[in-house]
Amino acid sequence: MVIRFRDYGKRLSDFEEEILVRCPQCDAYGRLRLRTAKILTVNSEQSSLGSIKRISCQHCSYTKQQSNAAKGKPALLLWQNNYMAQRNSSYGILDHFFGLPLWLQTSCCGQVLWAYNEAHLNFLESYVQSRLRERLPDDTLGWHNGSLASRLPRWIKLTQHQEKVLQKIQQLKHRL
Repeated sequence: MVIRFRDYGKRLSDFEEEILVRCPQCDAYGRLRLRTAKILTVNSEQSSLGSIKRISCQHCSYTKQQSNAAKGKPALLLWQNNYMAQRNSSYGILDHFFGLPLWLQTSCCGQVLWAYNEAHLNFLESYVQSRLRERLPDDTLGWHNGSLASRLPRWIKLTQHQEKVLQKIQQLKHRL
């Protein structure tokens, strides 16, 4: 049976509604959630719609908030070079809003395999286990290289690493 993966243009930012990270206060096992709340700011001249990034730990009640004025690193940098600028040897990959270590990360094939949440893990799993990978053109942009599937690192795409990557994805799923 041929397992097929169709790239519908999902981007890394499509998985940012909920990011599981390690709590800086209690080191909880990933009960932190990143929420984007729409806010309306009204100036004397104009009103605009912005967003607030909010993290809260369900274990110890730690909370932190960031407005859209404090911009994070582009999410694309996370896949490129394993986000070496923000990488810490003891924590691995950090989220690009608050700089907290991601909960779902593990060493794999000499690199760091990571995901924001369960939906992101499922996306990676369906991509890696597929034997036929199809790309479809975007309705507005046509053929482009901005989707998450097209931006995955080469080591994840290699057939020789398929079994190991799938095994590590299963280990990460058990952490949920």
